[in-house]
Amino acid sequence: MNASRLFRLCRKELRETLRDRRTIITLVFMPLLVYPLLSMALHRFLLNNSEATETAYKIGVATVDEADLLDIWINSPDAMPPDEILKANGDRVAEFEILLTDISPLTALESRAVDVAAEVTMGGPDQQPSVKVTSYNGDAVGRSARRILVERIQWFKLRMAERFADRFAAGPRYRQPVDVEIGMMGEDKSTSMLGTVVPLVLVLMTITGAVYPAIDLTAGERERGTMEALMASPVPRSAVLMAKYIAVVTVALLTAIANLTAMFTTLWAGGLLPLLTGDDHSIGPVTVLQILALLVLFSCFFSALLLSLTSFARSFKEAQAYLIPIMLLSLAPAMVSLLPGIELSGPLAIAPLLNIVLLTRDVLAGDMTPVAAGATIASTLAYAAAAIAVAAKLFGSDAVSRTSGQSIGSIFLRPAKSRETPTLQVAATVLALLVPIYFVVSNGLIRFLDSAGDSFQMSSRLVLNAVALAVTFGGVPLLVAWFNRLKLVPSFRLRTFPWTAALGAIILGLGAWVFAHEAFVLADAVGIKGLTESKIAQTEKVLEAWKQVSPVLLLATLAMTPAVIEELCFRGFLFSAFAKFMSPAKTIIVTAVLFGAFHVLTGNALLLERFVPSTLLGLILGWIAYRTGSVIPGMLMHFVHNGLLELAARYEDKLTFLGEGFEDQSHLPASWLITGAVLSAIGVALLWWATRSKTIPSAESAFHTAPTATSDPPPVESDSSDLDQSTNGED
Repeated sequence: MNASRLFRLCRKELRETLRDRRTIITLVFMPLLVYPLLSMALHRFLLNNSEATETAYKIGVATVDEADLLDIWINSPDAMPPDEILKANGDRVAEFEILLTDISPLTALESRAVDVAAEVTMGGPDQQPSVKVTSYNGDAVGRSARRILVERIQWFKLRMAERFADRFAAGPRYRQPVDVEIGMMGEDKSTSMLGTVVPLVLVLMTITGAVYPAIDLTAGERERGTMEALMASPVPRSAVLMAKYIAVVTVALLTAIANLTAMFTTLWAGGLLPLLTGDDHSIGPVTVLQILALLVLFSCFFSALLLSLTSFARSFKEAQAYLIPIMLLSLAPAMVSLLPGIELSGPLAIAPLLNIVLLTRDVLAGDMTPVAAGATIASTLAYAAAAIAVAAKLFGSDAVSRTSGQSIGSIFLRPAKSRETPTLQVAATVLALLVPIYFVVSNGLIRFLDSAGDSFQMSSRLVLNAVALAVTFGGVPLLVAWFNRLKLVPSFRLRTFPWTAALGAIILGLGAWVFAHEAFVLADAVGIKGLTESKIAQTEKVLEAWKQVSPVLLLATLAMTPAVIEELCFRGFLFSAFAKFMSPAKTIIVTAVLFGAFHVLTGNALLLERFVPSTLLGLILGWIAYRTGSVIPGMLMHFVHNGLLELAARYEDKLTFLGEGFEDQSHLPASWLITGAVLSAIGVALLWWATRSKTIPSAESAFHTAPTATSDPPPVESDSSDLDQSTNGED
């Protein structure tokens, strides 16, 4: 399906959704009515609290003499707290009002006419006066007044004692036992509720906006009997599902924006916005863009989750029963943003929903960590893709019928028939699994090696790295292929190829690495910084350790294992899935970008400098996979490329004859660039000559069935036959 047809389908789904009365109520009337009422209630609450704090505490006494004496004890300068305490309390001092009661102070306290009752006993010539302060049990205001009153009298007594000791003590002048000072360090950050309130609002409002559209577009249509007619239309099911997903995302996004706009507007109009923003009483354009970006992330996640769940339901009521527990469970992660000590790191960075809430809190508070943010965004999008894959599986089964007997457990059943190559939904599942598994495995391996220290030799570390790579990028696609009954040879593109193509790939690997190095230098020049001083020192230490490792082991772990495993995953499994639904150019670019992205997020570091050279290498490898129709020539090129770099690093001190002063240059010597360009040109020429009569569409079309009569015939170089299959009812 082309973009214009998909756009018309999305417009149709969105128009029908916006006509629904419940959607309009959620989108328009709730923000207009709820937030002004909440603002007024909050304003009244804060006004009552401010009046309570500004009102003087009332002290009841029986006589004028008692009032005068008590006034000296608690209101004289000697009774005021020290400067250190005043600074810690924001220079605020509690006020007291001493009242003469017509009845006894205790009776006035019992009737709540005063906050505390004070009974002062006048002392004789040899006896000091005393005071008894009484508060009403259970009265918080009275308890605070009693505490502050006693503290004032204690400060007064202390000042008098210091003055007496300083004046009459024998020997040296009186010195205090200890002198107390207060200090502050670190940046003075203004307290803001923006990072705690907004995540909660985003969760509540985004899921509220997505609930009714998700139910109506799946279970609602199934209940009305319109789903069967829609599935029988000559439109691919993937396009129908994508149109419904875009409609749900749009409504959820509009609902969240409407709620946030209404919330900020009512807070601004009521003068309560500074409570949300702290000392900065305005919300700048950067904050607005951050909130909008987070809204998109929330909407994509919740819409995919709700759409996958409602696809199981056969009626509107059943869908509501599915979603009510989800809505309640979503509140728990939202409340985490209000708790101190919870950081976005480690497993929390890939925990569904919890990671988005914590990322929102950190972004709005200005404490975002790039590594954790990258892991959160990647894992969230992967979870959304997995949820869409689940919904797509249901849309491709008899779950579209009102008489369907499928349940949630049906997604864990293996297909009855085998398939030649993976679908887009299967590829999305692989990506959704790779992101969290890769993050956990890489971080876990780093922590294990750090704790082991020098007990693990470099050879053992290299073997563990190779095993982790094989388990992650090799095991996950293989497990998904087994579960979906995919044939391994076409799925991983393990096809035959001309021997001249293999020779061209090897020669291209000998020369292409110079372009990857130059891409690294250019990326550093435009601001994508490479190695820092600490990273350079760490890298030099690793290179020294490599010199003690056998070159065979070095090639096996750092060249052959990545070449085989990564090519099977990216140019094998993912390439075969994307090639059926995308043009060759788009397939090459998408797999190359994914290849570069996974090389950026490595362990607990965000190595941005690896994206450009890795993506460039992915483009070359994708072109080889496209021309040959096989993953094996790319493995050879990848192995030669990596192996050349590893051996050059190991034998660096023995390669000085290739150029003096090379280590001090950013760009490679001209002789190296020319040699690399010549080798690359020879390799490209051999590859083109060996595959001049073959292209990837003809190679893939052997595994596709013929298009249906109801669909337009595909072009000669197009892989749209699988889309045509979807109109015939096959998954």
